[in-house]
Amino acid sequence: MPRALACFLRGLGKSLSKPYLAVALWLMQLLIAAVLILPIGNALHALLDRSPSGEKMVAVPDYGWWETVRRTHPDVLGNFPEFATGLLSPEGIKWSEIPGMRGVGATAFGLALLAIVLHAFALGGTLGTLREPSASLVTFGREGMRYMPAFLLFTFPAWGLAFAAYQWIYVGSGEALRLRVRELHTEQAALAVTALRLAATLVALAAIKLLADAVRTVWVARPDLPPVSRFLFGIGGAFARPLRLLGILGLYAVTTAGLYAIWLVADPSAGGEARFALVPLILTQQLFVFARLLIKIGYYAGVSEALTRAPSPEYSYVAGAAPAAEAPEAPTVP
Repeated sequence: MPRALACFLRGLGKSLSKPYLAVALWLMQLLIAAVLILPIGNALHALLDRSPSGEKMVAVPDYGWWETVRRTHPDVLGNFPEFATGLLSPEGIKWSEIPGMRGVGATAFGLALLAIVLHAFALGGTLGTLREPSASLVTFGREGMRYMPAFLLFTFPAWGLAFAAYQWIYVGSGEALRLRVRELHTEQAALAVTALRLAATLVALAAIKLLADAVRTVWVARPDLPPVSRFLFGIGGAFARPLRLLGILGLYAVTTAGLYAIWLVADPSAGGEARFALVPLILTQQLFVFARLLIKIGYYAGVSEALTRAPSPEYSYVAGAAPAAEAPEAPTVP
């Protein structure tokens, strides 16, 4: 655990030393979110301008109002809420509902596919830039384009393994234990069984994530090796340091959860009934997102620190020192 903490703190230091990486990721997220801002904003303006609770919705969302909107305007969200709710249900997600998505839900699902491509680009640019002693946004773009094809090849199998783990562990165990759970005497016992199923699923998902992150990290850190060797070195690094990588992932999760706890305790939306409070609330939210991205980059830098400390000399793009001029040979006397 001390080594994991040291790697995570060094990763946060690297993240803070290169804040333009968080700025780049923040702009990418903002561009993706901007696609949904216009249709959602127009729908809210059209509905809330005629609602007496419109001014209070910023501070205290009225979930009864949202349920009414879902019934009277099914074209706005479609079946996305039901699809998302089924994620933790005993039956799991019903994949047959994906073709029936409409409105904002269908747009969000399409943006999720685009986000996978942007994630591969951003992660390649981030890991490549973190390995450079002297880098900039130009390095981020160059390294992102350089590693995006390979990272896409890693991302889609990782997503497939994650969905398989969800289906086999969480949904499969729910179907197998359905009759036994009904025979339990207390609701707390049933909740404990669900918690154990969820914990086992989270452990499997964490292992899949760490394997993928280890392969990506070694892929960037060792370009001198053939592709197969880089892949095997990444897998071997994850199996060689499992506790250290799990510790870094746990510290990342705890730090992120602490950031959300600060947000909930501070409650920036309190008093948001006044219209002028909306702009400071949005700015505060963006600062929160920026801080979360700094922690996320610190996590990837910590994984890089745990697996590969010093960058390879042949990888650096920094121009080396000019060779010293050789002294001219003295003429030989015949």
